[in-house]
Amino acid sequence: MSNSAADVEKDSILESFISLARQDETLKDEIKAALNQDQVIAIAAARGYVFDSLTILRRWSKHNDFTQDTWLGWFSE
Repeated sequence: MSNSAADVEKDSILESFISLARQDETLKDEIKAALNQDQVIAIAAARGYVFDSLTILRRWSKHNDFTQDTWLGWFSE
């Protein structure tokens, strides 16, 4: 199953957002305090990074720490 161009674009936007979050402690703290993925998506959208929950799910499937909330895995090195 191949990704559509829109999915590829959203994946790229999410990767850019994660890169920013890894460098910005304030943003990282906001993300870690989020109670659900809708809050994470809203935090991203407020900064101009627009993606959806399916984008987060695709990204989540790429890491293997399933003990944490999806977005906390972004900060595992």
